[in-house]
Amino acid sequence: MSRTKKILLTLLAYLTAFIAAVCVSSFVLNQGKVSGEQQRSSADLPLLYVRTGGELMNEMHGYTEPVDGGYYRDTLTPVGESKTINLSMDTYGHNISSVSFELYNDQYTDLIESGDCTDMEKVNAMVQMQLQFKNTLYSNREYCLHLMLKNDQDQVYHYYTRVRYGSDLKAAEKLKFVLDFNETTFNKDSADALSSYLESTSSSSSSDKSLVTLYSSSDTVTWGSMAPYRTSEIAIRLKEINTETAAFTLSYTIESSAGDINTFYNVNEYYRLRWTDSKVYLLDFERRMAENIGLADITVSSGALRLGIGDASDIDYASYGTDQQQYTWVTGDQQLWLYDNTNRIMTKVYTEEDDNHNCGRQDEAGIKVVHADPETGDLYFIVYGYMHSGNYEGREGVMVYHFSHEDVLLEDLVFIPFNKGFEQMRSGLEELAYMNDDGTLYLLLEDTVYAIDVNMGKMDVAYKDLNSSNCTASGDGIFVMCDGGDENAGERLKIVDLNSGKERTIEGGDWRIVPLGYAGKDLIYGLIDPQMLTEDSSGVIRTPISEVHIMDENYNEVKTYQKSGDYVMRLTISDGNISMKLAKAVKNGNYTDYQDAGEDYIIRNIENDDQKIYVDKQKDSIRGQQNWLHLNTSDSFVPISQSARYLDPGYDISRKYEDTDQVEMQYYVYTKGRMDAAFATIQELWITVRPTPARL
Repeated sequence: MSRTKKILLTLLAYLTAFIAAVCVSSFVLNQGKVSGEQQRSSADLPLLYVRTGGELMNEMHGYTEPVDGGYYRDTLTPVGESKTINLSMDTYGHNISSVSFELYNDQYTDLIESGDCTDMEKVNAMVQMQLQFKNTLYSNREYCLHLMLKNDQDQVYHYYTRVRYGSDLKAAEKLKFVLDFNETTFNKDSADALSSYLESTSSSSSSDKSLVTLYSSSDTVTWGSMAPYRTSEIAIRLKEINTETAAFTLSYTIESSAGDINTFYNVNEYYRLRWTDSKVYLLDFERRMAENIGLADITVSSGALRLGIGDASDIDYASYGTDQQQYTWVTGDQQLWLYDNTNRIMTKVYTEEDDNHNCGRQDEAGIKVVHADPETGDLYFIVYGYMHSGNYEGREGVMVYHFSHEDVLLEDLVFIPFNKGFEQMRSGLEELAYMNDDGTLYLLLEDTVYAIDVNMGKMDVAYKDLNSSNCTASGDGIFVMCDGGDENAGERLKIVDLNSGKERTIEGGDWRIVPLGYAGKDLIYGLIDPQMLTEDSSGVIRTPISEVHIMDENYNEVKTYQKSGDYVMRLTISDGNISMKLAKAVKNGNYTDYQDAGEDYIIRNIENDDQKIYVDKQKDSIRGQQNWLHLNTSDSFVPISQSARYLDPGYDISRKYEDTDQVEMQYYVYTKGRMDAAFATIQELWITVRPTPARL
């Protein structure tokens, strides 16, 4: 073969390979759809409301598949002697042909009644209808209501609320008081009218507007110098009601000006009141607000980025990168931002907002960064809770995302449905949600740890039959679980490095052993005398810890805590500092009870990896205290701002987790309309919460 012919054949081979590569790349890329700056397809499921006293309340978001209604306590709908509920529906363009209902007991296990909603008619932009119960309803008893909307294509959407029957609940009158109070807060001239309902104290801060309470001054309750106005309708939710008392939450957005800058805020209020024939008593009031940072608001002043009004404890952040390139990510108020420190570019990676749909319930969603790549700047994170939009709108679960820093592109990787409520999902993910450098994501859901290959979309069970309350994990991927023993404590601790896969154990010996948490990279665990794992006189099996041990990352013991005659009954960790609730054992016949013995503390000097990146508070005369993120620079500038584009994968990325059939009995404490804690027994719950007001 001639040399010229060889060259031509070689060139032809390269050309063929190039064309094939282009075709394959085009095919792969076209499996997804890049949607410009839009985050996801807009939310469009119908919304249901309850009409009470001429107001719309208890906004219900639809589910595309049935869920276990016993886990959902977002709203409570009052039912009077007529046993009717008036409903309104915003169809968002759906042609709804019928609405039916099922009424269950409070555990969602026994069907009491089913039927159809009647008198459907369009009134202005809403469709109104009525629901009529025929069976006997009992006062002071809660029920679960399941509503089903069917469209002209036989698709069914599911909606859930709880129901309470009573002959004299006065829901409309109580709601009117709440709305009147709220309206008065926007009128500075009427501040004195609120004073009789408040319990103002001099110790209450007037400059921190992120949290306003019953003890704040009337001037603070009426927004100080902010002079805001509402920019949205009020989302009203009834949380509890009986003949005398009721609790409501209100959610809305406001706009305020400070100098020449307009700022926007998400506001959530909680009201608890007692109604009498002569007077209404405001038993509790709380207003929380968080600034909604927009791209136009991004400025860096003397090296600090203003995050605005909000609870600093809700802000999470970290810096990462190389010597040549540094990044900082920050989350807050259901948003994720990425700052390119080197090139001074701020990117809004993710937000829950949808301007075309009411996407409330932000308190029932979470966001957590699980991996940050120092070489590329890429982020991997999860969003868990109710999916307001996108391909899985109307589902509840965990969505795994990847953000490409180079392409400014956000893509869905894996979706894991979960049908047992946000709080149950959150409790496991707060213990373990971690991805290693190999792209394996570990998630704790119920009693199982799942290992997910985010690149291949493969999901396997890593560890199962766990007691999630006896598990803990460090921020750098060290997972600790009890091994052996029972649900109270283990015979040993199994420690797994999720980065390397290496395992080791800590034997309890003659003791039972439990992991208590991490303070930085230090593991804290407790030893329990097995003979003390007995019921007290109230029937609770207590877990009195005799010794607290602290081990560093190399498993060297750095401290042991032991106090003669005292047991550690509860331990909490905050910023590396350890607080312990102590008690003494007291014989009570054949039982051992525990008497309060005060508190003790262990102070740990935990090194902060991000000492140069930190959040503090600064204030001005109008907005008061605000959060500022310091970025390890002293410069003032306006960074380049941009939003991530979104890549629709174009196929189903859902993966089913192993739903356990085992029913774990739990008692939940609700405070201010949200679940605050869970307990295995009613006795343990009562011992823990009786000093503070709570809703069981």
